[in-house]
Amino acid sequence: MVWPEVDQVASNHRYELVLSGDKLRKYYEEKQALDETIWTLKQLNFLEISQCPSIEYLSGDIGKLTHLSTLTLTSNKLKEIPIEVKFLTDLRHLNLSNNQIQRLNDDLFEKLDHLETLNLSQNLLEQLPQFSPQNQKLAVVNLSHNQLESLPDVPVELENLSSMDLSGNRFKDFPETLCQIHSLKILLIESNQLTEIPCQLSQLHKLKELRFKSNPLKDNRLKKLMEQDKIKPVLEYLAKQWTEQHKSSASTTAKPAQSKQQQQKAKQNVEIQDKIEILHFDQVGDLKGRQITLLPRVISVRPHILCCILRNVDLATPGNLKKFLNLQNELHDDICQKRTLATIGTHDLSLISGDLVYDARNPDDIGLVPLGKGPKLVSARDFYDQLCRDAEHERKLKKRNQLSGLHKYLTLLEDQNEFPCLSDQDRYVISLPPLTNAERSKLSPTSDSIFVEITSGHSMDICRRVMDAFLRQVLENQLGKKANEEEKTFRQVLTLQQTRVVDDKGQLKTTFPSRTDLDWNEVSQGKIFIERLTNEK
Repeated sequence: MVWPEVDQVASNHRYELVLSGDKLRKYYEEKQALDETIWTLKQLNFLEISQCPSIEYLSGDIGKLTHLSTLTLTSNKLKEIPIEVKFLTDLRHLNLSNNQIQRLNDDLFEKLDHLETLNLSQNLLEQLPQFSPQNQKLAVVNLSHNQLESLPDVPVELENLSSMDLSGNRFKDFPETLCQIHSLKILLIESNQLTEIPCQLSQLHKLKELRFKSNPLKDNRLKKLMEQDKIKPVLEYLAKQWTEQHKSSASTTAKPAQSKQQQQKAKQNVEIQDKIEILHFDQVGDLKGRQITLLPRVISVRPHILCCILRNVDLATPGNLKKFLNLQNELHDDICQKRTLATIGTHDLSLISGDLVYDARNPDDIGLVPLGKGPKLVSARDFYDQLCRDAEHERKLKKRNQLSGLHKYLTLLEDQNEFPCLSDQDRYVISLPPLTNAERSKLSPTSDSIFVEITSGHSMDICRRVMDAFLRQVLENQLGKKANEEEKTFRQVLTLQQTRVVDDKGQLKTTFPSRTDLDWNEVSQGKIFIERLTNEK
């Protein structure tokens, strides 16, 4: 007998399948196996099988799901992972956390060219397979709470690796390969058996978070600094040690040479530079940022939101508005994985009143005028139900299961009792992620200041990566204002203003762009100049 959820995905040709919790446990215990129909759903790009302690093994037929981009197998009792997982070459996000995996196949990562996040935390791993130079997109790795004593060398090609969590393992010696990952921003290696922390870490200039508490360090001074939970004094202390170890003339002469090389490179690129101006939240004058209040109800529905304001955007030039909307659609299909990972909303700032509230409510209680659906105010429930009816009509009319437009995103809100929504100060709903914006804040050729919101049910890291990709695309499509005569060395200038997300008690959750955001020097190769303006300007 085919499980109802599996049958629904198969008959409607859906791209996501989530099997989790009590229902999954009940199904599994009846036949002590997963429904084999799962492995025939070759259209799937998102599969979650989680929270079923009875599951210890998976069929190798999982290798047939070659379109998977997200595979989540968390909180089961898996002891091993089928070797066929290595054939899932479209995988971007692999979560195998909270199982009992003791070993992974040596060539597991070899063909996973698109892998971006890897979560192997809370397993029984004693060693890790070698990463491949082909894993160039890998950004986040979580190996915490295993039994690792060593780490394989990380290939230099992994230039996007920004976060590594090795907490709760058995490292006695610090993995030297970490000192070579110059893209690292977050390094967590707490609760191990380390006695020393190498001063070379001070040379990882992108490092913003470093934690190594609960290790038997010999250096008591360093241990005390770490207990203060402030990275700056820790890195300064390590940098001082580094300097003392490298006082040779070779090191002092190398720096000026490198500086000249960088200056020469900047001169070569100056003619094709783009500029980003970052305005402080409290910029003097009427250019004030907006604040978004995150209410508790939305945390269990779609908890992550990141926003910013784009000022002086050029949508008036013929074709630019279409470019802007097209790049948004392309990002939805690509990095947002058809909105399953994140959704981008863009609004005319002049049509939004005051600060905003991000909440989750009963869809019957949410009223909005959906974008492009006429002037009538409808409830989110009626809007969703009408889309479902339209989708069914389209399916019958075209005699195919593949849907288009908003219809292909309907499953993202299926069976949800509350829908996320973003409202302005006058309580007008301007966004119903991940489905639609409101007609009220619609962009037009006269829009020159744009409010951008990225929402996700997965992580804030995904929001940041989507925002980065979005801003890069805006620059690549030359949608910033053209530089004036005083700035003729720049092709265009894009002005960003900070926004803040706070909780219902007013405590700051997120600011974007912060000082650690938009760190694009290596990626842009000097072609993007970022100027952070003070609020006195």
